Amino acid sequence: MTCLKWRIVLGVTASMFCFVGLGNGADDVGVDSLSNRTYIHKEAKVALKVPDDWHVIAPYRLRKSTTSTVLGLERNDPRVVITVIWSPLGNRPFSDIIRTADELDDLGDEYATLIAVYGKGKVGRPTSYKSNAFSIYKILVDDGPEKEGRNAGALYLFETGSGENKWKVKIRAVYPQLNREEYIKQVEDVIAQFVTEG
Repeated sequence: MTCLKWRIVLGVTASMFCFVGLGNGADDVGVDSLSNRTYIHKEAKVALKVPDDWHVIAPYRLRKSTTSTVLGLERNDPRVVITVIWSPLGNRPFSDIIRTADELDDLGDEYATLIAVYGKGKVGRPTSYKSNAFSIYKILVDDGPEKEGRNAGALYLFETGSGENKWKVKIRAVYPQLNREEYIKQVEDVIAQFVTEG
């Protein structure tokens, strides 16, 4: 079974457990779901309004022992998958996670992880852009989780919160290699829906 299929199976399984857990309150996963398809991460104070043409995999905890929360989105025909992960940063500087600099090879932990998995030739250097109140870091990857060359992907990162309550928001996207500029635009249209809450 491929990595993507395993991720979907785990997401669906976790979704079922989340639906069971909703009777005990959505506090268990750290994300409130509103009827207008808006998902609010309460501690990070970030809201995402999911466009109607995306299927939502209900939010769930990455592991029982963490406060990291995952939200999955997907579209079919062709298949485009987005995974949003909220993780606490504590006092850790965001520049440890990701940074942009033409003269450096050390561009943060997330970049180093992608290099280790896919190889330097398939991972683009980080760039950044503004979206609403956020500085978004973007890394394009010329491959996908199946490593068969059919898919490409991107990693987007931004920081939110302040003081002791800082959060990393990581958005992983996987889409077909062919016509990928079109799918990058679809993904970035979703990312543009992130806003600060409260």
